[in-house]
Amino acid sequence: MFNTLPHLAHLPAHLVLSLGLLFFFLGKTIPGIKKLPATAIFIAMLALAAALEASETGSHDLFFGMVQTDSFSRLYNQLYFIVSALVVVMLHFSDEMDRENDWENYGLLSCLILGMMFMTSASHLLMAVIAIEMVSIPSYLLVALNRKNPASKEASMKYILFGSFATGVMLYGMSFLFGMTGSLTFADIWNGLGSESVGTPIYYLAIGFTLAGMSFKVAAVPFHFWCPDAYQAAPTPITAFLSVAPKVAGLTLMMRFFADHLPVQGDSLTQMLSIVAIVTMVVGSFAALKQTDIKRLLAYSSIAHAGFLMMGVAVLNTDGRQAVFFYIPIYILMNLGAFMAIIYLAQDHDYKISAFNGAVKSNPLLVTAFAVCTLSLAGIPPFAGFVGKFYLFKVAMEKGLYPMILAAGISTVVSLYFYVSLLKVMIIDQEARTFSPLGSKVPVVFVSLCALPLVFLGLYWVPLVNWADKVRLFQ
Repeated sequence: MFNTLPHLAHLPAHLVLSLGLLFFFLGKTIPGIKKLPATAIFIAMLALAAALEASETGSHDLFFGMVQTDSFSRLYNQLYFIVSALVVVMLHFSDEMDRENDWENYGLLSCLILGMMFMTSASHLLMAVIAIEMVSIPSYLLVALNRKNPASKEASMKYILFGSFATGVMLYGMSFLFGMTGSLTFADIWNGLGSESVGTPIYYLAIGFTLAGMSFKVAAVPFHFWCPDAYQAAPTPITAFLSVAPKVAGLTLMMRFFADHLPVQGDSLTQMLSIVAIVTMVVGSFAALKQTDIKRLLAYSSIAHAGFLMMGVAVLNTDGRQAVFFYIPIYILMNLGAFMAIIYLAQDHDYKISAFNGAVKSNPLLVTAFAVCTLSLAGIPPFAGFVGKFYLFKVAMEKGLYPMILAAGISTVVSLYFYVSLLKVMIIDQEARTFSPLGSKVPVVFVSLCALPLVFLGLYWVPLVNWADKVRLFQ
């Protein structure tokens, strides 16, 4: 007899699904329901879902082994809920999206969140494909919804084309894996890929092609070409969301996919992931040097950080998973704080770096908090970004991945140059225009509340280490 009780362990996913149904369908069919406060409903439901995730314990295999809920998935899901709620707050201080379509926008976000949850808990290739598409399709639409930038439609089309190509390559790789092992379950795949297949061309093709779809969501090289155009043209709050949440979901899918590898496969997999991490860090940091648009600069910065985070994935052990999770809350604070500052300062939607000349004269507190976020992104002590990168360097050093460490060091130095150049424009250069402050001070408070933990965690990071320790094992 089929027991449905364990499936209640995925109750937060059912709750997020109900959000999508509410905003997409009930909002269209029930007269007057759109008069309800969509933002309050959305945030309240996310808070309830986060509370349910925090109250759950243990590990559960659901839907015939296609989904696994455990401490790993629960902690990451809570981060998705937090990021989504913060991005909704950012949407209120941006006029790039039509506010009359909030119900549809929140419906897209609900579907996207559900897809990220399944990416994090998937233990079967079929579920992984469905989850990736659930994240990708709403993302394509959200990028196109910038009514202030006609280029958003073109950027969305590029995003769709690259996404379709990456999905096709991934499915081709999965067909190899199924042909070689007769299974689509992660654990069975690695058990089926015995020592006789390791090092063969078909082995590298199967793993490499399957990795393509995951790399696309992370914006890792060579599946990063969509990223700068999409980030530049999308509504800025959506850019902030895409730079954090789907990227993290892609990393969690990678970590779960490679978690059951056999020891005989370790060196080959580490070599493949290290190459991707090295190229991603180097390309992202050096490409950012010549950018004149601040959103494109942060897009390439996001690509470089994807490479840094893949250092923790490449070591293929529990310490690497802990280091990745340790860095992600820091990365969320840095990125969301930086993008909220841009929303506040670029009131005329001019994102050229030169348009921010002398911004500190009109907004000293905001620019100071922005400086904390960017210096933390660069990995400068005493901010939390330095500690996060230190842990990633540490796990790579213990594994003996010295070429990757060298690439990360070079990337850090290069990124410091363009971050400091950006701060020079805002703080030292002559003021190009008068920055008229918005009526609300909430954005300034938002950025300050992102910056303060970066200072605190840079000096005392034990609570974050203890939190990150919960994702070392899938339990």
